[in-house]
Amino acid sequence: MNQAITSLARFQAREGHGEELGLRLCELLLRARRDAACHGCELLHDQQCPEEWQLCGQWASEQALQAHLQLPHMQLLGRLVESGLIRRMEMRVEDYSAGLAS
Repeated sequence: MNQAITSLARFQAREGHGEELGLRLCELLLRARRDAACHGCELLHDQQCPEEWQLCGQWASEQALQAHLQLPHMQLLGRLVESGLIRRMEMRVEDYSAGLAS
């Protein structure tokens, strides 16, 4: 049985480039929202930390997220890392029904 999951990706832009990274992540956000397996996605930004961004998504299943990550537009993340715009990136995936079992 496939279970819905939550993905959380954190990004830190090269110093002074937080706004540029935010624009690029907005492109990814819009494409994720068009994916039928995406149950919701949002881009979070704390004005106190201008270089840091979070992209949160809810997905139909881990397989659906993995399929989305293989789409051509996701190669943008690799290019942003290679260009130095993304200084640090981390991603985690959680089964968001896990908390309901307790």
